[in-house]
Amino acid sequence: MALHPRNLAILAALALAGCGGIPSMSLPDVKARNDFKGKPVSVIVARLGNPDFQQTISGQKFFMWRIGTSTQNCLIAAGISGDVVDSYNATGDVAMCSPYLPPAEPVQAQ
Repeated sequence: MALHPRNLAILAALALAGCGGIPSMSLPDVKARNDFKGKPVSVIVARLGNPDFQQTISGQKFFMWRIGTSTQNCLIAAGISGDVVDSYNATGDVAMCSPYLPPAEPVQAQ
């Protein structure tokens, strides 16, 4: 499920705002890439840790994580509906974001 254009604009603004990094994390196994959609929020939190920030946009809650360094980073956003991941997106450095997406989905460069 793709994010709406207004949500993409908000995510881009957040990515450019430099909301800080998170500690080094191990990358997920290729076989375990982005199996978060439709799963309980606890699954994505177990994998990525607590979100760096969260925001409610037009009644939809979004959890966001920033992974990487200041020169190579990835912003991961999950739309939450109830206690389930409704949508999932990653933008940023291709090398950092690729492990968090299904193999067939291209990374959106910043």
